Amino acid sequence: MPAATPLPAQDSALLLIDLQHALLDLAPRPDDAAAVVERVNALTARARAAGVPVLWVQHESVTPGHPLQHGGPGWALADGLQTRDDDVFFRKTTPDSFLRTGLGEWLAAHGVAQVVIAGYASEFCIDTSTRRAAALGLAVTLAADAHTTHDKPHAAAALIRAHHTATLTSLTSFDRPIHALPAAQIGFSAEAAQATDTPAHAVEHAGRLAALYGTPSEAALIKEADHLTDSYLALLQASPFLVLATTGPKGLDASPRGDPTPALVVQDRRTLLLPDRRGNHRLDSLRNIVADPRVALLCLVPGTSETLRIRGRARISTDPALLQRLAMDGKPPASVVVVQIEKVYFQCARALLRSGLWQPHTWPDRSALPSAGRMLTEASAGRFDGAAYDAALPARQSSSLY
Repeated sequence: MPAATPLPAQDSALLLIDLQHALLDLAPRPDDAAAVVERVNALTARARAAGVPVLWVQHESVTPGHPLQHGGPGWALADGLQTRDDDVFFRKTTPDSFLRTGLGEWLAAHGVAQVVIAGYASEFCIDTSTRRAAALGLAVTLAADAHTTHDKPHAAAALIRAHHTATLTSLTSFDRPIHALPAAQIGFSAEAAQATDTPAHAVEHAGRLAALYGTPSEAALIKEADHLTDSYLALLQASPFLVLATTGPKGLDASPRGDPTPALVVQDRRTLLLPDRRGNHRLDSLRNIVADPRVALLCLVPGTSETLRIRGRARISTDPALLQRLAMDGKPPASVVVVQIEKVYFQCARALLRSGLWQPHTWPDRSALPSAGRMLTEASAGRFDGAAYDAALPARQSSSLY
C-alpha cells in the first residue's frame, strides 16, 4: 500500500458523518460496512496521533419511535467504532452537516482549513456535506472507500459510491479543491505545513480568517438585499460617483465613473444603467464584462460617510433608444452597461471617517502632487511633452466630457 499522503495537522479535522447503529448495523447492511468501520477506526487513530480533532455528526429524527430518534439505540454510533472523550459531537436533522449544527462555527473558531470526510450515505449526507464544506472555503479530502450507502432500486451501492466520488472530485468551481483518496493513503503530519514556502504569518484559508476575525454581527448580515430598498434607492440617487470593478482574462480592474447625480440610472429595483461616457478608449472594464459578466460597484455620496456596495452581473447594450435616453448635452454614450443586481447593502462609515475624505483640512496641497503631464513624462521616459499636455488639459477636458 502506498505511503499515506500527509495533510497539515495544525489546520485539519476528521469529519465522520452518520456512522450510526440503525444505518450501519441493521440488516441489510450498507455496502462494505464492516470494512468501512475498520477504515474509519484507522483514520481516527492517525488523526488522534497527530493531534487532529475527530468530529462525529449524528443524524436524528423528531418523529417518535423513529430508529434515529435522539438518544435511542439506533441513534448511537455503530458497533465497533472507537471514540475518545476528547472527540467532538454534533447533531443534525438534514443531509447538510453544517445546517443549524454549529459545525461551521466550530471549524472556524479552531482555524480548520481542510477536512477529511467519511461516513454514510454517499448520495445524501456525504454528498451534501462535502459540497457545503467546499462552498465554505474548506479543502476537502473524501475517504473514497470509507463512505458507503445501501443498494437502491436504480443502482447498486458500490456504483452509487463510485459515482459520487467521481462527481464530487470533478467539481472545480469552488475556491478550494475536493480530492478523494483511499483511507489508507490519508495521513496527517505536523511537518506537512512546514514543508511549504508559505510565509509564517500568511493567512491563506477561510477557516483561519474566521478564527482571526470571528463571525459578523447580525447587523452586518441583515442589511443585504437582492434589490434596491427605499433607503438604498435614496443613496443611489444621491451618488454622482462610483467605482466599477470587473474581472477578465487579463486580471482585475477598477474604474472610476461619474455623472451629474445620479451616476447610475435606475431602470427598476433590480436593474441599473451605467452610461459609458467618453474616455481614453482603453476599454478595460468593457473587455472584462464581455469575458466575465460579474461586476461590483461602490457608490459614494459627497459629505456622507456611508457608501453603497452592489454586486451583480452586467451586459453591454447599444440599444438606440437607451443611448438616446441617457444622452448628456445632446451626446449619447457609446454604450450602456446594464447591471442586474444580485446583492446590495450599505457599508458602514468607519473607512471614510478614518480617511477624513470629506474633511478639507485633511486634503493634500494639490501643487505638491504630480500633474497628469508629469506622470506621462515619467511613464514615457521623457519622450512625452508633459508641460504642453498640462497646458492644454483644462480646455480639452471641458470640451470632451460628453
